[in-house]
Amino acid sequence: MKRPTLLTPLVVLLGSLTLQAAKPDAKQAAREIDAILEKDWKANKLQGNAPASDEVFLRRIYLDVVGRIPTHREAEEFLSSQDANKRSKLIDRLLASEGYVQHMYNYLADILRAQSNGQAGGITGAAYTNYIKDSLRTNKPWNKLVQEMVSAEGDAWDSGAIGYYMRDRGMPLDNLANTVRVFLGTRIECAQCHNHPFDKWSQMQFYQMAAFTYGVETNDYYGPTQLAARDMMNKEIQAERDKFKPEPPKKNMTPEEKKAYRDKMEEMGKQARLASDAKRKEMRPVEEVLGDVRNSLRYTSVGFNPKRELRLPHDYQYSDAKPKSVVSAATMMGHELKAAPGEKSLDAFAKWMTSPDNPRFTTVIANRLWKKVFGLGLIEPVDELMDGTAPMNPELMKHLEKLMVSNEYDLKSYLRVLLNTSSYQRAVTKEEIPAGVTYHFTGPVLRRMSAEQMWDSFVALINPTPDMPNLPIREAAERRVLAAKKLGDALNELTPEEMLKGAQIAAQKYRAQNDQVKDLQKKIADARANDDKATAKELSRKVSELQREARQEVNNQVYLPAVKKLAASVGGAKTSDKPGDPVVASADSSMMMSGGMMADAGMNADRIKIPGYDKPEKSDEQVKAERQKQLDDLMQEAAYYGIPEKERKGYASYRAGQMRNWLRAAEIESPAPRGHYLREFGQSDRETIENANYDASVPQALAMMNSQLLPGIMERYSQLMLVVNKAPYPDDKVEAVYMTLLTRKPTPRELELWNKAQSSDAGLDISDLIYALINTQQFIFIQ
Repeated sequence: MKRPTLLTPLVVLLGSLTLQAAKPDAKQAAREIDAILEKDWKANKLQGNAPASDEVFLRRIYLDVVGRIPTHREAEEFLSSQDANKRSKLIDRLLASEGYVQHMYNYLADILRAQSNGQAGGITGAAYTNYIKDSLRTNKPWNKLVQEMVSAEGDAWDSGAIGYYMRDRGMPLDNLANTVRVFLGTRIECAQCHNHPFDKWSQMQFYQMAAFTYGVETNDYYGPTQLAARDMMNKEIQAERDKFKPEPPKKNMTPEEKKAYRDKMEEMGKQARLASDAKRKEMRPVEEVLGDVRNSLRYTSVGFNPKRELRLPHDYQYSDAKPKSVVSAATMMGHELKAAPGEKSLDAFAKWMTSPDNPRFTTVIANRLWKKVFGLGLIEPVDELMDGTAPMNPELMKHLEKLMVSNEYDLKSYLRVLLNTSSYQRAVTKEEIPAGVTYHFTGPVLRRMSAEQMWDSFVALINPTPDMPNLPIREAAERRVLAAKKLGDALNELTPEEMLKGAQIAAQKYRAQNDQVKDLQKKIADARANDDKATAKELSRKVSELQREARQEVNNQVYLPAVKKLAASVGGAKTSDKPGDPVVASADSSMMMSGGMMADAGMNADRIKIPGYDKPEKSDEQVKAERQKQLDDLMQEAAYYGIPEKERKGYASYRAGQMRNWLRAAEIESPAPRGHYLREFGQSDRETIENANYDASVPQALAMMNSQLLPGIMERYSQLMLVVNKAPYPDDKVEAVYMTLLTRKPTPRELELWNKAQSSDAGLDISDLIYALINTQQFIFIQ
């Protein structure tokens, strides 16, 4: 027998790694999907829809991948290309763009109910939404992303993934039901209260599954120093009560002595309660200060308590266990889960859920993305899988599952395959597919734009560079999280005695203002009762000013000393004479004393900049270079659109403001504030899973007719009007409008109708054509 060499196992190992790393060729994988579909069409005596024209494909691919219509410039570039591979190259370019990140964020935010504020709070909300966007930006595999969320622990500034649990703060059973629905495609919430009436799941199985994650605790952030300071305060209250400790009774007391003893003890108990109540009342402003300190970092911590037991409800009515019995963790589907020695059950659960051996996990994401691309899932609804559920095309579903695994849950790679299929690049099916009827995917299904696609398309009509990232918005969210980290770590630099002392000094301001605020609030109520709005407004301003002064005192006595100590321990800190004007504090500077940063009493803690906690300030040269780069880009843009040279600086200034004011949906608060166009057009409130609304409504029609949206689109320097104004002749202007709005030229019949309408006495101009086209179904639907 040949003796193996040391090289043999190395070759085998490298060979296996190469096989694992190699993902399927997108075009070949696309042809395999087309072959399966064509086989199904032949069996059912069907034909695929006609191939989509370049114009139809272009508009569809932009909406499906980057969530907006193409600009006129983008359309012109693609349609004029003679490259035989221009479609696949465009797919690759769009998948690699920032637009893909923004559009996919909107898609995942609906599923994961990601909110910038809401239940998770502003700090965790910002960290969570940033985490999702960064995961998309780095193309993190889906199984890794889900595993990180389901096993998330820590503080928001260290792990934005904790937002997944904070989203269902205090509702662990609801969170488990949402987890199973989103990632395993099964609706088990009914089993929380009773055996599922339409599926096989029992209430016991629900609780066994929930036991894996029940130990997750979503907490307000309490640092050790804060907890110790509260303990000291409670000990002071207890010390007042302990001054009246009862005396032990004497032996062999007479009845009269017993009565006297009882009366004395009762009086002492009364005195003890009065003393502790008085001390508690005295300490109430201190507690209020500590509460404000806590609230400044609210909803930022998730931990896992393995000793936390899940019990059946008190009204559990089945014979397999008694009410209030402790439930042991067990999986309700798939293979058995056993945690490795020393492994947390939460980590084991996250690995089990996202394993390729868990078939439902793979099926659900493969089916969800198929629906995203084709408008209908192979399994509908996508989140109600049962043992008897049959895909519309079982062979294709199995193939897609294997494709997802072989692509290692890389969402971009999987989408690239689907988008390259000839089936996707066919004309849409316009007939509605009733529930329960098998669709054979002879082409994508006609769909209405989502609220985000509609809004982002409006932004593209206004902003010639709609995918340019809004760095100030992004940096503001990052700074919010970093500021929380800085404050959290700074507070832990204080000793409990320092924190309590600072809270006690700040509390004096609270006490001094208490009666003033009460008096002002009474006067405000009287003014409102007398409909004296001016007085009520002025009094409310005074209340706000008093509250601001109180917050400033907390800053001076707690936050500022804490950040000074952190700055001293870290080193290299900076401070500023005024906001936006940082000054380096050298070691021998008068600003450095006693190992900490000295600052005047009015300085805010956030004015002390600490390496690792604050983003480095840009130098004057960097700021100047960035502004010059933006100016150069906008001047080139102005030249492309034919802006006269003497007007280009004004154009650049206008465009800079335009980019700040017209933000894509992913750059706006999630969800958008009430009253925003996104909400009017059906954006999900992110309270429940996939809660977007695709129905037309009267408010939508009114928004299109009477709002500032249309005037914004028709501004002189909007992308649409730049294109129209650049066109030399009337027919060219009409063509520019059609190409920008509908990504195609007008038909001869449409030109004839427009010219006829213009020649009438109606006095129509190009703005009327724009208004008419933007309100058509052609604009609103993805064809």
